[in-house]
Amino acid sequence: MIKSLIFLILYTILPFHDFHVSHTTLHYNKAQELIEITVRVAIDDLEKTLETKSSGKLKLGSPKENISSNQYIKNYFDHHLQISINKKMTAYNWIGKEIAKDLHDVYLYFEITDCNSNGNIESIAIENTLFLESSHKQTNIVLIEFGDINYNLNFNKDYIRETIVF
Repeated sequence: MIKSLIFLILYTILPFHDFHVSHTTLHYNKAQELIEITVRVAIDDLEKTLETKSSGKLKLGSPKENISSNQYIKNYFDHHLQISINKKMTAYNWIGKEIAKDLHDVYLYFEITDCNSNGNIESIAIENTLFLESSHKQTNIVLIEFGDINYNLNFNKDYIRETIVF
């Protein structure tokens, strides 16, 4: 009984620890010469951030989903996940989204076409500020897969840019 009471008191007194993480994978598809981008984020984090910039509730994955939600997502990512190939800023295309089976996360799909027009990708630079305006405890993990070469990067409020030279 005493242990339960102590736990209850500590639980109510100590601040709740928020943990916010996004996972992004950039995979180079050599056969199609494009970069496939998959981003996994918590639906709550995405909705909270986008709803402060939009005019209403997004209700992602529900029958009442806002018809403009895909455009809101694309616009947000265009500004907060910037990718340069060989020191040239690239634009990426929206492919779609998929709600995870656990109904907690959403997978967002993008791709960068024409990223290897000169026949050689020498470097990739990433600026990742996803959700940093919403949570100072946000961590953005990026996995880069280029053939046999893999890089794991971590971005946060103090570290938003990284350049990889192949």
